[in-house]
Amino acid sequence: MSYMNLLPKTLKNKLLIALFTIGFLPYLLILLYSHHLGEKKILEDTLTTYHTQLDQTKKKIDQELNYLKKEVHFLASLDLMNDMIVEDIDKRIAKLLEQKQTDLELDIDLFALSEDGKIIATSNVSKNHTFFSLKKLKEVQAAGEGIYETPNSVIIFSPIYSSMQNNRQIGYLVFEYYLTNLSAYTTYQPGIHSVLLNAQSKQIIGGKRSFYISDYADIHQTISEKYLIIKEPLLGVLSHWSIIYSIDKTVALKFLNDFILFIWILFISGFLIIAVISIWISRRTLKPIAKLSRATKSITSTQDYTTQVEIEAEEEISELANDFNLLIRETNSAFEKLEKENQLRLLRFIQLIDIFNHLIQTQNEEECIKTAIEKLKVLMPDKEFVFTSEYPSMQTNGTTQQMLLYIRNFQQTTCDYYGSISILSSNISDDPYESKFYHSIATMIMLQLDQIRLIEQTKAVSHAKSTFISHMSHELRTPLHTILGSTQYLLAYENLTDQQLDKIATIEISADHLLGMINDVLDLVQIEAGKVTTTLIDKTSEQITQITKDVIDMLELLAEQKGLSITLIDKLSTPMKLRIDERFFKQILINLFNNAIKFTEKGSIECFIQTCGENLCIVIEDSGIGVTQEDLSRLFTDFTQAKSKDHIHQKGSGLGLAISKKLAHLFDADIILESRGLGYGTKATLILKKVISHKIIYL
Repeated sequence: MSYMNLLPKTLKNKLLIALFTIGFLPYLLILLYSHHLGEKKILEDTLTTYHTQLDQTKKKIDQELNYLKKEVHFLASLDLMNDMIVEDIDKRIAKLLEQKQTDLELDIDLFALSEDGKIIATSNVSKNHTFFSLKKLKEVQAAGEGIYETPNSVIIFSPIYSSMQNNRQIGYLVFEYYLTNLSAYTTYQPGIHSVLLNAQSKQIIGGKRSFYISDYADIHQTISEKYLIIKEPLLGVLSHWSIIYSIDKTVALKFLNDFILFIWILFISGFLIIAVISIWISRRTLKPIAKLSRATKSITSTQDYTTQVEIEAEEEISELANDFNLLIRETNSAFEKLEKENQLRLLRFIQLIDIFNHLIQTQNEEECIKTAIEKLKVLMPDKEFVFTSEYPSMQTNGTTQQMLLYIRNFQQTTCDYYGSISILSSNISDDPYESKFYHSIATMIMLQLDQIRLIEQTKAVSHAKSTFISHMSHELRTPLHTILGSTQYLLAYENLTDQQLDKIATIEISADHLLGMINDVLDLVQIEAGKVTTTLIDKTSEQITQITKDVIDMLELLAEQKGLSITLIDKLSTPMKLRIDERFFKQILINLFNNAIKFTEKGSIECFIQTCGENLCIVIEDSGIGVTQEDLSRLFTDFTQAKSKDHIHQKGSGLGLAISKKLAHLFDADIILESRGLGYGTKATLILKKVISHKIIYL
């Protein structure tokens, strides 16, 4: 028996053997532990060790400063210091200080100062010392301290008292301990070094630095990408100094890295073994699956769903191949069925479009029904279509379908039964899509019937309206002109009493008012009927200002009769070009100024010509009766006037603003009306759009 036959035949068992052979999980767990848990433990132990060493360093620095303080106090108490009284003529104090500096083996200077700060003796006569502030020395002494820090040193001092003059203070003994001595407490070794950092001045004492200390100035302890950082403040007078240890992680983790390297070697070796085993398994086990994959790609690229795959394999793979072939056959069958349905639906859609195109061309209801039946007969010659206006009875023989038609009654806002188209056939399909097709045709027929009826009603209303306007123009305007002519004749040529003159003047005013209302109505109808044509011409802002001034001059007499003044204020700084219909523009201005004069009893009317954004605005402000917010929203509605207790009987048709706004829209302008309320006047703004000139560049 060949060793190949010893392998299990199922794909599941083959995969299990591969996984257990690989042994990937143990390697992975060891690496994870080494990289994370092991590294974390070693780094924590390293931080603990160096914390202990850092504390010892802090104590040593503090002990050294305390030792120096004791030495200062000891030397200051010697009887030898009495020589300061005679300014150390024998140089005994200087020799003592020099000897002490030699014994201490530190970078330090010793001074004996008189009480007024004069240097009596020093341990280093070769230096030209300029001593620190005596005032600072006395302030620290008054605070009960004997030590303080300067930028470069620590000053340790003690007062000197004379044993021969009743312990009178005769001076100071001062140790100047240079901060460079602290470098002895820093460390620089491969991978491990420390420095001292002044938190206030950012001064650093120590050896070479391979990282930026300022980045860790506010950190107590951290583990960065490359270093372990520990920081602790010093004790005593150097409390604003901190000692910072930096340990290279490669040094701390050297043993761990060696161990991980060993594990990685084992892992790579295992990976190579896994690769060899995987190749061997794929050649025997995965070859049929690759064949299936190639067949799938071929079907996807060629869209050939008749493809079948023949695979000689065992158990699961063989079953997979059979299931794949079955899936392809079912998919091919579904695609063929879907293609037929899509073709049928596309045909139905084209047929609906054709019927719709013919229906919308019909002009009356009879033609619409006739066209629909003719098109249905062309589409389905095996069926008979009959229209009836009677409501159909229930059919039970299964040979008739009904397309019920309803039409809108626009006067009563109802939907009434119009008729039905019966579909007679020996074989009525129960396909829901077929029913939806008939329903779509019925909807199109009803929409066209609604449109025909609506057009007919609209034409009738338009004709009646035109007839009425024509009749009113003839029947009303002619008699009114006769009345006006008669009244003017009576006023001019007849000798009438004052009372008769007043009554005839009243007749003239009433007739003139009625004629104005008729003219307004006719203007409004012509605008709405689209019979008003515009003549647009370009005007400069200077020309617009002149036209406005001409209108004001024309109406100035009317304003003066009411004791009003009209002021024109030009605020334009740059010229503009605008496109208007001059006749309509003047009519709008006359209407707006007339309204301002009519509704202003006292005060003034101001007209501003100014820019608003990119456009030009003509603003007419009056001090009249004003308008409520409720009335502002409806004043541009036809036959609408503002309600005011002071102008209840104000004459007018309520069409002036409505006609003005419609005329403004004819040349792309607009009118805005504003008021803060009754008694606060009104502001009307006519907005004229600026003409934007386009430059043509020839290449």
